[in-house]
Amino acid sequence: MLATTLLFSAALTALPMAGYIDRIVEHRADGDVILRTSEHSDFNGGKIRLEQKLRRLSGHRFFIDFSDQPAATKIYHEALCLKEGMIPNTSAGIIGGEDAVAAWNCRDAGSTPGLPATAEEIELLSPDPAQELDKSADYSFTRAPSGSAFVGQLFFAVGAISVKSSVAGAAAYGVSVDNRRCFYDNVEYFNKPFDGTAQIGVNCIGYNQGFLNTQTRACVPRACGASEGTYGIR
Repeated sequence: MLATTLLFSAALTALPMAGYIDRIVEHRADGDVILRTSEHSDFNGGKIRLEQKLRRLSGHRFFIDFSDQPAATKIYHEALCLKEGMIPNTSAGIIGGEDAVAAWNCRDAGSTPGLPATAEEIELLSPDPAQELDKSADYSFTRAPSGSAFVGQLFFAVGAISVKSSVAGAAAYGVSVDNRRCFYDNVEYFNKPFDGTAQIGVNCIGYNQGFLNTQTRACVPRACGASEGTYGIR
């Protein structure tokens, strides 16, 4: 309730924009830091403008650290997760694809908190549900995004994961739309057995009527899972 009150008392005016605007705020050897302005749901049928701080990687990819964001964005992240009965995951991740705009990550308050990975580690440890794993009581359940949106309208594709690992190690997970035209990937490290439930999402856009494929993937040391869905564009 506090986060929601702070959010809607802030002077965040909705703008008639589609997509996003990037503004470079720092030049760095490992990639320019940008502030990306885009529109998001105000949870009441309207839109508000927010900024996400990103670091540019090669290609259409950006590193995001959810713990290092503008104050208004942190408040929105908290309100977004609170709406689902969760809390913000202040980890990191990679937003990528030609049309990915923004990403968000929420976790259950009872989930084991992990340690964030670097951009290079996230790329190296991308989840691979096809890999051979030992049989165990560990699990990785996923739910792919599904829904509908209008042509030319930004939509928030949300996937869900639930994992359990009886050993320490890494959890690699991601959500994607339209053969990774829009995606969000992340890796977290755990120094003891862990479990967790999360919702992860990426903002994307559809340019033509039809159906876009979606996928959610998640791997822990001894279990992997993947699910597929569709998003209708009308």
